[in-house]
Amino acid sequence: MAESTAGSNGQYLDKPTDKVIAKIKDLIKSGILKPGDRLPAERKMALEFGVGRTQIREALHKLEFYGIIKTLPQSGSVINGLDITTLDGLISDVLNLQDYDFLSLVETRIHLEVKAIELCAERRTEEDVVNLEKSLNEYIKYFNTPERVSYDFAFHRAIAEASHNPVFKAMLMIIIPDIMQIYLKDRICAPNEVVSEEHKLMVDCIRNKDVKSAGELMNLHLQGVLEFAKAKVLTT
Repeated sequence: MAESTAGSNGQYLDKPTDKVIAKIKDLIKSGILKPGDRLPAERKMALEFGVGRTQIREALHKLEFYGIIKTLPQSGSVINGLDITTLDGLISDVLNLQDYDFLSLVETRIHLEVKAIELCAERRTEEDVVNLEKSLNEYIKYFNTPERVSYDFAFHRAIAEASHNPVFKAMLMIIIPDIMQIYLKDRICAPNEVVSEEHKLMVDCIRNKDVKSAGELMNLHLQGVLEFAKAKVLTT
């Protein structure tokens, strides 16, 4: 049986990502971490918290979205300069987010990501293209490792960022980590050359500002996850 971590409100947290967030909350509440302090390295937190680095990254993404931490170039993640009571309340809110069913999450993700990549293809800058190519190369580099899932998430996040619509990015940052966690839990995510090729084609569409093809490709790209979600509903 998987270990459960009790939050400060007595709620038991089964998700590894929530476990990480709860432990960071405890470090802040106890005064070990203070506003302005830098968080330990991902590898160190993974060892101390008993989770993988993928779960550490997902937790940090959520905390960054809610303004609890910020990532500084060459400096890692630091606790935002808020008072302890505010930080404690914000993290409690993150831990108490409602759990939605997997199919609803996937359907929402598809609508958001199709529109995000269309906006990305329309609005992208040369800097955006460079960042997307970097994310793509990182994904390819870790293609045959368990870290692939984290870099897959980073690639899709880069597209959302390049849409220059912060609402799309924010909404995707909330739902994608939960989707990937369920997908990994219930299915063996073996490396798939088709997925890798589709990532490359997405970057080409964005580079060429081909809005229509970019949207169609993203929709096609996510159909496998949608079919998996529908099948999951039928078996539960």
